[in-house]
Amino acid sequence: MIGFTYVAHPHIDVARAFLEQCSSGKTDTTSTASAEGMVDSSDSSYQHVNVLVTSGSLIPSLVKCLLFRLDNLITHENVYSSWEEGKIQCFQWIKERFSSSNVRFCVIGDGWEECEAAKTMRWPFVKIDLRPGSSHRFPGLTLRTVGYYFSVVYGSPGAENDKD
Repeated sequence: MIGFTYVAHPHIDVARAFLEQCSSGKTDTTSTASAEGMVDSSDSSYQHVNVLVTSGSLIPSLVKCLLFRLDNLITHENVYSSWEEGKIQCFQWIKERFSSSNVRFCVIGDGWEECEAAKTMRWPFVKIDLRPGSSHRFPGLTLRTVGYYFSVVYGSPGAENDKD
């Protein structure tokens, strides 16, 4: 799973915890979603890569990753700036870089531009909203929720076997 996360300052600890969970493949009490869209708490054959696409300029965004100690979760080569090129172009570069038959992408964000870019790329989009009381609350985001988005866009995990 490739996650594009837009992190706001007050919720950095929650964002870090979610990214750590994605990166480590560790499960929460509700189970985990694999790169194949499967919900499985015992499969460790998948890998998550966190990618940040920011609308800000690149250098300040890299500095923020360092200041918030996200550099072990989002490596510098996985930070893209859409400042000049736009989100769709960045997503296309990411797809070219990581694309293979068993890679699935997911966009997590709060803006219309990443929503439209995800739609164009036919990737699932998980909307987050940092405002209290919102129905798209970021602190409620789990790997299980992301797994549901994967199954809607990429199909159910056992769908191929169900046709036999």
